[in-house]
Amino acid sequence: MPVRFVSRLMLVLALVGVVPVLLLGGLSFHANRDELHRLVGGLQTQSATELARSCRQLVLTGVDNLRLAAEYLPLEQLGPKEASAVLSIPLRQLAALNLLVLVDAQGHAIAPAVVSPEGGGNRQPVTDASLDLFSRQAPVRDALSTGAAIGLPYRTPETSGGRVALAVRVSGAASRLLLAELSLAELGRQVEELAGEDGLAFIVDAQGVPVATAHGAGTLSEAQRALVAEGLSQSSPVVRTVHDANGAEFLAAFVPVPDLGWGAVVGRKASAAFAPAEHVRRSTFFWALMALAATGVLGFVLARGVSQPVARLSEGVAALAEGRYGERVPEEGRDELGLLARSFNHMAGELQRRDAELRRWSEELQQRVDERTRQLREAQDQIARTRRMAALGSLSAGIAHELNNPLTGILGLLSLSCEEVPASSPVGQSLTMALEQARRMAGIIRELGQMAEQERAGAGRPLDPAQPVRAALHEVREELQSRGVTLSCELGEQMPRVLGHADQLQKVVTNLLQNALTAMPSGGTLSVGLAAVEGDAVCLSVKDTGKGIPETMRERIFDPFFTTKDEPGRVGLGLSVAHRIVEAHHGRIRVESDAGQGTTITIILPAASAEAHLT
Repeated sequence: MPVRFVSRLMLVLALVGVVPVLLLGGLSFHANRDELHRLVGGLQTQSATELARSCRQLVLTGVDNLRLAAEYLPLEQLGPKEASAVLSIPLRQLAALNLLVLVDAQGHAIAPAVVSPEGGGNRQPVTDASLDLFSRQAPVRDALSTGAAIGLPYRTPETSGGRVALAVRVSGAASRLLLAELSLAELGRQVEELAGEDGLAFIVDAQGVPVATAHGAGTLSEAQRALVAEGLSQSSPVVRTVHDANGAEFLAAFVPVPDLGWGAVVGRKASAAFAPAEHVRRSTFFWALMALAATGVLGFVLARGVSQPVARLSEGVAALAEGRYGERVPEEGRDELGLLARSFNHMAGELQRRDAELRRWSEELQQRVDERTRQLREAQDQIARTRRMAALGSLSAGIAHELNNPLTGILGLLSLSCEEVPASSPVGQSLTMALEQARRMAGIIRELGQMAEQERAGAGRPLDPAQPVRAALHEVREELQSRGVTLSCELGEQMPRVLGHADQLQKVVTNLLQNALTAMPSGGTLSVGLAAVEGDAVCLSVKDTGKGIPETMRERIFDPFFTTKDEPGRVGLGLSVAHRIVEAHHGRIRVESDAGQGTTITIILPAASAEAHLT
């Protein structure tokens, strides 16, 4: 075999067997890297979007809470002593505020700043240095002109978490302002959680200054500042590879914080983000060397009958480049061409397996992001429901107070009129009906008043949770018999004591039992259970076999005046009162129901010895 022909054959084999593999590996590497850049960058953008949404929610919720406190408290008429006492009430309720202070239109404090004595949680310590920063960053002028304003965030040397000054106008006259320092410690924890051990996460203000960073980082690298500047200028998400101050490379995403002008950045190490693509490149080089060795052997052994196997190998390479991993090159013979075909098929199988692993990893990551998004949405829905119920409770208490006195006079006049007019006469019958309706109105007003009682009742005292349950069961025993309902009751022994009011808890159980009985007009089974939960809480469950609650109505059953019952005299306040009483006892109430499958209502109350409340 002439040397020239062997050289040409070696060159052809190298071009057909090795160059396509390298080209395919390069294309595959860049394609995988670009796909990973898009996919992982999209996931980082989603995480940064959730972080930005949490940042916006925290700051705007703080402004809303401060505005509500300014509207409902008589701050315009208070003196220095009264102002400090009154401002301590919302400060205890708003766990994210470090301090509150009432100032005049010139920004001078009317009374000393009110600081929470407990501290901890989301609050940060208030020092002379932090007070000085707060006084300089307080947006007094902006709040006087717009009614509410958010200052520039700042950080103190003593703590790593950021802070921001808030200001709202007390009244339309703009003679006083209510200032507050909002703690961003919660954002700091979210940033640490997103960053993990080797990730990247931080929040910057409108000037690009870090507000909350992970791992104690206080400054940004040049590349990070360039990413932030580009994102702030475009006011849209940006995905780039950047290096931190230590030189580590990250695939980072910037997302602007709506309404605040801030920005959130979340990143992952480039080595981890592009690991599958790097693996593909290493595999490509390995199999390229294998193909080169095979072509060398074939060039020295074969001179004829090599065109067809090489053509088949070229077709396989083309199929692999198009992503058709299932196609294989025929493995004919035991010579070098057969070995090359088997090696190529093995390489294609490895690429197919790694591509499947990459896709599976992407799907798992997407599922985790969806699950975290769902949990965040549920938490936001719970916060919105609590705020709505608090506002409705205050409104109900006011309505009950205003209607109670005139209704008492109406009841007295109707009672006297019924005594003077014969009951059998048409006028007497009308007066009797009017008296019954007035008494019904009085009952409704009493239930409205009960919606706010738990807020004034205080912490209560330790009590046996089985006591109010037994009292409620005794209260409805006759109705159980009259409706033909079978009672199944399991009250555990040696229940941990709970802190609260027995009459209010009895009211909760009675309302739940009456709702269950109403759902079973033709009889059924009512199951009541009381058990301890690991010694830290008590679980009460009330289950009926009634018609159930449709999914479309399940979110509204705790709203006042909403009811799914057709019985006369029911105004839909039972579950609303129960919900507020349970929340006042630092508990949680859940509803599980399907149409036609009955309803189970579960109440979790913390034990009296527990220091942490259920949320």
